[in-house]
Amino acid sequence: MTKHEYLEKLNEQRVNVLKAVEGLTDDELVRPMAEGKWSFKDTLGHLAAWEGEVINAFEQKARGERPTIGNITDFDAWNGVEAGKRKDRSPHEIRSELQNARVRLLEIVNALPDSGEVWEPERSTARMLTMLIEHDQHHWKQIHEYRSLATSGCA
Repeated sequence: MTKHEYLEKLNEQRVNVLKAVEGLTDDELVRPMAEGKWSFKDTLGHLAAWEGEVINAFEQKARGERPTIGNITDFDAWNGVEAGKRKDRSPHEIRSELQNARVRLLEIVNALPDSGEVWEPERSTARMLTMLIEHDQHHWKQIHEYRSLATSGCA
């Protein structure tokens, strides 16, 4: 994919996520999607946490440092820690974090060259952006399916 295609896919999947939670009240956003499951707010916070980690990796690489994102091996434990950090934040605060992370990510991506080896699929830049695109898509589908079931009275 080209830089432009990455930007389009990032935008497309984030729009899908935001549309999937559109119209939900704060009470609905904080209600777990199922017994023992995350709420919509938790899911948005989870997306923001991973996007923040990718931003951190890009910034570390720019400083010539080894990105610490590679040190994350126990994803469940990492997700639990990050969810705990956001547990008491309001839906508004989580949405702001998600929005601010995306603004920063786009600043970083837009500053990258338009072409070249950075966009080759095996490069870390391409892999991290693909991960974010697929991550948004995965959680968008979860939210969409849950809301569809809830609307039909099956959830």
